[in-house]
Amino acid sequence: MRFGTLTNDVAIDLGTDNTRIYYKGTIIDEPSVIAYDTYDGTIVALGKEAEEMMGRCPDAITVVKPLSKGVITDFDLACRMINGFLNKVIGGVLKPRVMISVPCGITDVERRAVCDAVKASEIRDVYLIEAPIAGAIGANCDVSLARGMMLVDIGGGKCNIAAISLGQTVIGRSVKIGGGDFTNALIDYVMEKHDMLIGEQTAEKIKKEVGCAFQRDNNDSILIGGYNTKTRKPEKILIYSEETREAFSGLTEKIAAQIRSALDEMPTELLGDIMEDGILLIGGGAMLYGLAKKLRIELGVKVFLAENADLCVARGAGSVTDNMDKMSENTYVFTKC
Repeated sequence: MRFGTLTNDVAIDLGTDNTRIYYKGTIIDEPSVIAYDTYDGTIVALGKEAEEMMGRCPDAITVVKPLSKGVITDFDLACRMINGFLNKVIGGVLKPRVMISVPCGITDVERRAVCDAVKASEIRDVYLIEAPIAGAIGANCDVSLARGMMLVDIGGGKCNIAAISLGQTVIGRSVKIGGGDFTNALIDYVMEKHDMLIGEQTAEKIKKEVGCAFQRDNNDSILIGGYNTKTRKPEKILIYSEETREAFSGLTEKIAAQIRSALDEMPTELLGDIMEDGILLIGGGAMLYGLAKKLRIELGVKVFLAENADLCVARGAGSVTDNMDKMSENTYVFTKC
């Protein structure tokens, strides 16, 4: 498998909340959002521009995320979104080859949907790489070693839990818990505790600025606006970090339980490696303040957060794309669609 040096090869981390495209050493990060004319289907906006329209546009414009829980839910819109992002990044000079990450445990139907969605953009060849493998490479781990390592990749819609050895996933599971669930948990919590209706963007702001899975040094607060369902008036209140910890507790416990279950299935030698080296967290959802510490306490195992955890999968898939000409024909790291 020899590729020329003058290529438009790209890598895509297609996520529920964000799509990250690696091209020639640079990662472009865009929300996985598309806005279109409700009546004639014309694309109005993509990515950040479309996200800014959410909850603010008239009936003539529909704003959606074409993925949910890590899988494509609207094939046509996913195709158009991918094509739009690719045109934005590389233009239409050459048909690129694409390496795209997929969750571990993806079904054949879901795998085919991803391949077809990318190929609809006039791609020459499409290659798939499991997100945990790409993430490990992006975190500068040597996946070729005969030594077990465990990664937990928490994205916007799914949590991938994988044990890796010799470039392959030995044990992998995909759990439908992601950053979006933490956002929804905040929306529900604020409604239940404060009788206030808030939007997704407000909940995201709370999560990023004061959200935590483990107690912060200070009980930080953020002033937010919403609609009080009792007084039927707009209102502003303070939300404290300890409230977010309470809102998130059920989700963090579910993630810990799934990791514990995966550890219980582990072959003895691999388990020994993991207990010695610890567990690596990657993905944007893993960047929640205190999550690594919370899981460390729950599991009794060392847990580390990768540097730039949200970019690990895109960076790893990009690294494989850049070096495909040097890799063996029978590599198990990626497969061709």
